[in-house]
Amino acid sequence: APSLSFDEILSGGSDASSSSSSPGFGDLLGASKASASSDFADLIAEASGGSTSTTATKPKADPTAPVGKVDLAKLSPFNRFRVLNVDPMVLAIDEFFSEEECNSYIERALKTDLSEGNAPTVEIQSKTVGKNARDRAQRTSTTWFNHYKSVPELMSKASRLLGLTGVDRWEEPQIVRYRKGEKFTWHLDALAPDGELASLGGQRIATLLVYLTELSEGQGGATMFRDLGGDDGPLKVIPRKGSALLFFPAAGGIPNVPFDIRTLHCGEAVAEDSPTDKWIAQLWLRETSYKPTAPPDNTHAAAVEAINKYCNA
Repeated sequence: APSLSFDEILSGGSDASSSSSSPGFGDLLGASKASASSDFADLIAEASGGSTSTTATKPKADPTAPVGKVDLAKLSPFNRFRVLNVDPMVLAIDEFFSEEECNSYIERALKTDLSEGNAPTVEIQSKTVGKNARDRAQRTSTTWFNHYKSVPELMSKASRLLGLTGVDRWEEPQIVRYRKGEKFTWHLDALAPDGELASLGGQRIATLLVYLTELSEGQGGATMFRDLGGDDGPLKVIPRKGSALLFFPAAGGIPNVPFDIRTLHCGEAVAEDSPTDKWIAQLWLRETSYKPTAPPDNTHAAAVEAINKYCNA
């Protein structure tokens, strides 16, 4: 991978005056003209136990409540970056989570006591590959939707990484388990255009995955980008426990297209002889404030106390 300073990463490449289409960090986090997906509404309804209609179920907590100030700047900046691809930008951040944090997130997902905000186990399919039987077979995994307040480490570090001043643009935090043989075939994270997208926070502009377990070469579970890489094949990111993967699914590529199709990627099937399952935590960042609906009564505002406690520890 190319060797760049972090300032060069933020400016989108080693030469800010270059004619490359690679945008800078600020551009990647800016608004696009894309809109949302009814598949996403169906997924959220599954997770919350509600209707597939986006207006049928109103949570008791107000998801639009003002979000208090968070002390994100008190966290140390990250400095363990690996530039995996420059255009489109794909970054790995090592030591994003500690081993203890990785283990605690897996334990949190497996808890049967929902009093701490753990969402029920939900089998989900990709929001971007369709609804027929063939498409639904393309993702085989188990996902836990979490309350923001129950994952302050993830919310704090993700926001600090991207230089945000608040947490209100993040979708519901998820913890995902891939057992042996389970996978997620080729898909895009960006949402399909839909007239409701602007009212739901806009397009997904950043994807963050945190690997909670470690798999070695040959054990499967890698995140692969089909159209990135070189002569050796697709860009392949092997899970390292505690490392994060960051990319931008709706920036760059073909002009006036709401996705960057170059970010097409998959979750490789976990090998049958793998000694461990693949576990990840994941988040998507929207263009504007996002209104969560799962689990019930989930709000960004309710997470402020836990986030500030973590940042000030």
